[in-house]
Amino acid sequence: MAGYYLFKGSEEEYYRKLVTRPARSDAFSKYRGVAKNSGTKPYRAQFSFKGRRYYLGAFDDEISAAKAYNKAAACVIGPHAILNEIPDEHLGFDSTTTPCSQA
Repeated sequence: MAGYYLFKGSEEEYYRKLVTRPARSDAFSKYRGVAKNSGTKPYRAQFSFKGRRYYLGAFDDEISAAKAYNKAAACVIGPHAILNEIPDEHLGFDSTTTPCSQA
């Protein structure tokens, strides 16, 4: 969150500005936190927060990677996490929809 410390304004304004930021034109996926993977599975989910990188795994489709990102970002970042909007037809129950556990 190094960018926040350089931002002149409240924490809420900083996160609001992140949400409204346009997507990169050269992005591999339309989902936040999903990138191209060089291994056998074509997608990986990852994000960084407060200087630490979280690698969430490799996935066969970008919807699964986006769901993993949503779950992990909500647990680690909390209420300010910017989550992906996943279409309703892909919101079925799976093992990644359980709430995060506090260790």
